[in-house]
Amino acid sequence: MSQISRSAIAGVWPVERGEASIARAMPSISASGLGRTLGRIYGLPYAIGFFIHILTLPVPVLLAAAMFFFSGFRRYTVSSTRVRICRGFGDQSGPEVLLTELDDVRMVVRSGQEFYRAADLELISGGQIALTLPGVQNAEPFLHNILEARDAVVQVAACHKALAAAAS
Repeated sequence: MSQISRSAIAGVWPVERGEASIARAMPSISASGLGRTLGRIYGLPYAIGFFIHILTLPVPVLLAAAMFFFSGFRRYTVSSTRVRICRGFGDQSGPEVLLTELDDVRMVVRSGQEFYRAADLELISGGQIALTLPGVQNAEPFLHNILEARDAVVQVAACHKALAAAAS
């Protein structure tokens, strides 16, 4: 007897089985002003940036720990139905955008984020920014996960609608 796993494939998951997680990302220190400032300094020519990096090494480590603990263990989650900001140890939801309402996702690389290979993701719904995910590490693959999940959900909904129309 075959079993269906709980992992979704690009957003295609039976609604009857609940919500399935597709991708998860943690914000980097480039989500904070101090982190972006350090990124600009560390991005200086190799000798200068490396020397300053070695001198200030405890600062980004402490900043990452502070962001992790004081932001309530924030992380960004793409599921089979929505994109949301989670906090805490469980799945305590924060702000969210349903994939069916999502128009587009923009990647905005702010000054200082290049060093960390991070960017802010702006989720567009109804022509306005509905949610911003600041400091997403490796933002481009996460952006593609969101768009592919959205496309899959929209296409599956269109198929269900066409099947219902054909059945009646």
